[in-house]
Amino acid sequence: MVKNCYHLRCILLNRRNFRIVAFGLTLYFFITNIILGFYVLKAGSWGEGLKFLTNWNLLLNFIIAGCALLNEKDSKFISYYFLLPASMVLNILVFLLYWVIKLFGGFGATESGWSIFDVLKDYYMHFGTSVFLFVEVLFYSKSFQDFKREFSVFGMIFVGYITWMEFFIQVYNDFPCGSVSCGYPYLFLNDLDVVGRLIFYVIVLVLGTVSWIGCRKLVKGPGFSMF
Repeated sequence: MVKNCYHLRCILLNRRNFRIVAFGLTLYFFITNIILGFYVLKAGSWGEGLKFLTNWNLLLNFIIAGCALLNEKDSKFISYYFLLPASMVLNILVFLLYWVIKLFGGFGATESGWSIFDVLKDYYMHFGTSVFLFVEVLFYSKSFQDFKREFSVFGMIFVGYITWMEFFIQVYNDFPCGSVSCGYPYLFLNDLDVVGRLIFYVIVLVLGTVSWIGCRKLVKGPGFSMF
């Protein structure tokens, strides 16, 4: 009995340490990227750090990390669980979109003059933060319990960010510029017309839905339904 209690204490201690580290990292990027507006890409000034989907993802991860830390003090505090599935999907989308688009030069020459610290920050924002989130969901939390409520969070983020870009960011910024328009935070979007952007958004929606199904299977196991 004493031995079992010791092992349980070790597990809880490790979880607490993990959550402290996760929160500390998300707090740092919340301050630098969202409050101060620093980021590796430059795209005008209006909207500051929240111009970028990466920072929306970091903001959601910050909220979840903070809630997880509160859960350490009050195990009954689980009201944030409904955010987890959408966060998993958003992390996947940011990871895939960033690295694929970057591979094809869709962001322009973003690495000119980067220090090793900038490179490490880039890897954390577009990979490391997702690792922390997935560990939290898979080992320390519960998710995919209420499809309508959970998927609606993803839907609101998806529609919200597109609306934010199309009707605010692009309107109030005049940089960067592409062959078609100016003001979209990502250079490649300024090379697409309305139809091109709609096609891109539909592709992202399909990718997000597939990611949702994959994450549910990962969390629940292959025997559960897709939704």
